[in-house]
Amino acid sequence: DFPYFSNGATLKEVATLYRSLYPNWSDEKFEELCGMFPINDKKRVINMSKGMQRQVALILALSTQPKYLFLDEIFDGLDPVVRQLVKKLIISSISENEMTVIIASHNLRELEDICDWVGIIHNGKMIIEKPLDDLKGGVQKYQMVMDEESAKLLEENENIMHISRTGSVYSVIVRGSVEETEPAMKKYSATLCVG
Repeated sequence: DFPYFSNGATLKEVATLYRSLYPNWSDEKFEELCGMFPINDKKRVINMSKGMQRQVALILALSTQPKYLFLDEIFDGLDPVVRQLVKKLIISSISENEMTVIIASHNLRELEDICDWVGIIHNGKMIIEKPLDDLKGGVQKYQMVMDEESAKLLEENENIMHISRTGSVYSVIVRGSVEETEPAMKKYSATLCVG
């Protein structure tokens, strides 16, 4: 849940380490990013909040000017103003450095502004991989209370992409617009929540 930082390290000390490890490190980019975030560079990173640690990790990562950047739940713990700043920084870094960014997130809405391709992984398997624009109108997720007989009938529906079960609650990913899928799903369950 938290990025790893050495117990006593400050942002400047971690930057010194990164400078020696990454050949594309940019002091200019580091100073620019430090000026954008409200980070106390003399405070030990381990004593910072989760959101501040995420900001430190992003400052360091972007300062290395990578060709590929992997971000895991980067928006977790950030307030709305900082979230928007992070999105702008990622977009500008992509255009400046022709960088490829891969973001792992449980919140698709967070990614709509910055991603153009989405893959959905469930139980270690890729169940959907397509451009975000295709995904927006073409796939719906529902949570439904059903008996096993109804679930078996639902599995025969050719538009069903995935079904998982927790107790009597089924999570269903189905192809189609809300207008097409919702009436069809109501045939299987009176209890229907849009996921």
